[in-house]
Amino acid sequence: MFRDLLLKECKRKKRMAAASASGCANDACSKSGLPEKPVPAISDVSSDLTIEVGTTSFALHKFPLVSQSGRKRKLLLEAKDSKDSIVSRVNLSAVPGGPEAFELAAKFCYGVDTEITLSNVAMLRCAAHFLEMTEDFAEKNLETQTEAYLKENILPNTSNSISVLHRCESLLPITEDINLVNRIINAIASNACQEQLTSGLSKLEHNFPSKPETEAPSDWWEKSLTVLNLDFFQCIVYAVKSKGLKQDIVSRILINYAHNSLQGLVAVRDPQLAKGGFLDLELQKKQRAIIEAIIGLLPTQSRKSASAIAASTSTSYRSDLERRIGLQLDQAILEDILIPADSHGNNHSPMYDTDSILRIFSIFLNLDEDDDEDNHLRDESEMVYDFDSPGSPKKSSILKALKLLDNYLAEVALD
Repeated sequence: MFRDLLLKECKRKKRMAAASASGCANDACSKSGLPEKPVPAISDVSSDLTIEVGTTSFALHKFPLVSQSGRKRKLLLEAKDSKDSIVSRVNLSAVPGGPEAFELAAKFCYGVDTEITLSNVAMLRCAAHFLEMTEDFAEKNLETQTEAYLKENILPNTSNSISVLHRCESLLPITEDINLVNRIINAIASNACQEQLTSGLSKLEHNFPSKPETEAPSDWWEKSLTVLNLDFFQCIVYAVKSKGLKQDIVSRILINYAHNSLQGLVAVRDPQLAKGGFLDLELQKKQRAIIEAIIGLLPTQSRKSASAIAASTSTSYRSDLERRIGLQLDQAILEDILIPADSHGNNHSPMYDTDSILRIFSIFLNLDEDDDEDNHLRDESEMVYDFDSPGSPKKSSILKALKLLDNYLAEVALD
């Protein structure tokens, strides 16, 4: 019955608008400046509904809204069945994207040509779900159009996918509820592996050109992942690993993310900064979580930066990271092992963590230490390197490590 009345009202208003259709009601649609097209002249009719979204109010009309939005229709029908037969105000503060998203959705209901873009597609897709703007209520409704944009312009493109995924962070949990986050992550992983396959075939086709590339084609999107929060980043790493992305690419992704997220943890030259608690506690806590997550994602044999230890992770994580560094110490440079000491605000404490370096060099030299209780009392002069041990590093690697140790001692001598 209600639907029939709506259809009759629609036909009546279209006849009224035949000569003077001009666009959206000025009250609702004056902010964004999007291009408009002629729509039913319901702006000639006084507003009969106010929608509140947060602190913003929109003076609108019931008919164009209920003809496109199932949620608005239900709200008005429920109110009609209650004592309040005339509904003039509705609160929709929970709409994803807030007033900006609702305004664009309202314009869509009025027939305004609302442009879907990279920056608003996630917000509009969530708003369409919340407002139930589906095909059940109108053809080519907002949900359908945002889905089409995602499939055509976002999911096939890695850079666009990362950008939209970043915007999904502020739209949780609805972006997960509608499976948007998972779809984008899977698309990124699939695109990455497809790029890996295409790159491999290209090298075969050109018979392995002798001139090496200075930068892998995928570097640009690997670096762009650094904008994501830790949870989304972890999901992407798990996804690309499960789809078979090469370990060296995974390692580059992790290194880029760690470098971007842990700026300030690398040993600084200014003792006042190093000793004066230059990182606030909240930042240290965040960076500690990043370090521990990255350690768990690291492939066993990839090179790591020792500066990560400065995040003051738990004992188990520090030990694991020291072991990983020690196994590949010959690949390190001086900056990798200048680990800031945990001063706890004490200006008289050492600038660098030499205890960690001692353990790292011991691991590299394959020193077999006893597990007895008195092991920590053993004199360091008793730590003798076994050249005949099958697990010991090659002499060339030892020379590199010894040179690194000389440089390290020269750097920390004044500490």
